[in-house]
Amino acid sequence: MPAWMEEEEQRLLRMIRETGLAQREIAQKLGRTEAAVSARLTIIRKRLAEGN
Repeated sequence: MPAWMEEEEQRLLRMIRETGLAQREIAQKLGRTEAAVSARLTIIRKRLAEGN
């Protein structure tokens, strides 16, 4: 799987906030596995908590 691009992370966050879709559905729309979406969300949340 290719690395996550910043634009793709932003799209992921928008989809989580605005659509109410499950991670499984978001993963399908992004062409990623559900595990990849879950892992990326964990990374993003940790980064946000650290203020980065």
